[in-house]
Amino acid sequence: MTTPLNVTNIWPGETVAILGNGPTLGAELAAAARPARAIAVNRAVALAPWADMLVSIDANWPAEGEDFAGMRVVGIESDVDAFYVAMPYEEVEFQPGHVVHMRSNALSAMRIAAAAGAAKMVLFGFDTLRYEEIHTFPGLTVGVAALIADLRARGIEVEYAAPAPAAQPGKKK
Repeated sequence: MTTPLNVTNIWPGETVAILGNGPTLGAELAAAARPARAIAVNRAVALAPWADMLVSIDANWPAEGEDFAGMRVVGIESDVDAFYVAMPYEEVEFQPGHVVHMRSNALSAMRIAAAAGAAKMVLFGFDTLRYEEIHTFPGLTVGVAALIADLRARGIEVEYAAPAPAAQPGKKK
């Protein structure tokens, strides 16, 4: 059963680590996210069972999250015992006239952290190019870059945890 959740300013001014599912996220890197607030994205919860929040917005709730004790967040109303946060589709523009509408656990976790009042986000395991290659679905790399630019324009610091893949969007040089 899902219950609506308002995350507005639950972590004002805090640093929030967002742990993605990419292959660069190993146990050692996940542990480096502590002591910041942490959001595990879907199956990343296997490496961060201590996270404050688990975000899995689609109907594929991860088996690794069944015993998760923190805030469980879904983006659809379902039978999963979790909070529900309505997440909009992202509009990702590749070039004028070429727009893709998508939903993503990673993008949703970033938006939730911003709504929660994060002053800084550190992205772990955000291997968007690899995700696009595996799923043959373009848009995540461009979407993350656009969201990072938007968050930075609003004064929220966003950085990649080391080691950050060289070709990641929005990476500070």
